[in-house]
Amino acid sequence: MPDMKLAITAVEYIIGTVIAIALGDYLGYKIGRMRLAIILGIIALAIVVLFTIYAAVVLA
Repeated sequence: MPDMKLAITAVEYIIGTVIAIALGDYLGYKIGRMRLAIILGIIALAIVVLFTIYAAVVLA
């Protein structure tokens, strides 16, 4: 059974990666690669800040 769980997880990662690549390619074409990179950078920074706040509240 652990082998089946590992296989399912691997397939999920592969499908997620393919979807992310296709979506990034499409959005890069529609709105421009530089603008897409800036937007994703801002989103990543916001996620890090929110996680930091969450961790500080949980650990306090």
